[in-house]
Order: sequence, then structure tokens, then C-alpha cells
Amino acid sequence: MDYLISIPDQLAPQLRSLRKVRQLSQTDLARKLGLSQSRIAAIERNPAAVNTGQLLELLKALGVDLVLRDARAPAGNASPVPIRSDTGPEGEW
Repeated sequence: MDYLISIPDQLAPQLRSLRKVRQLSQTDLARKLGLSQSRIAAIERNPAAVNTGQLLELLKALGVDLVLRDARAPAGNASPVPIRSDTGPEGEW
């Protein structure tokens, strides 16, 4: 299922919902990512607290793909471009 994120405030509840649907506690997700439970809680409160690479890692741990879709293209004509999360500078979690 696709979830359209139009404004930054929509990302926090989606991350929390995705985690819960996967029946993961914050602690479970933290272990998968090598983080603390409190860091996951902070990310869920404010996803802007991570860089793009870290967000992609989090989404991967949740089994979610990030797809960029041209909003101007007619529906059904957009084809997703694979995004690699293993490039770019590393940031601190």
C-alpha cells in the first residue's frame, strides 16, 4: 500500500504505524539498527532528527521502499527508480 507524505508532520505517525504493523517494539527496531530505544522514540517524534541515509536504513529495517513519483506524470505511467542507501556521507545516529 502507498502512503502519500505531503508534509513533514505526516512522516512521524507513518513510521510509528509501520513499526507497529510489523509487530516491532521500539526496542526491537533499535536492536535491528544498533540503536537505543530512546533514539527510536526520538526519531518517531521528529523524523527530521536523521539524515536521508539514516531514514533509508530505518525504512529498510521496516521492510519499506522509498519511491519518488513524478506528481506531474499521469497516474500509472510512473516507474520507480531504485534508490541506493549505501552512498553518501555517513551521519551520526
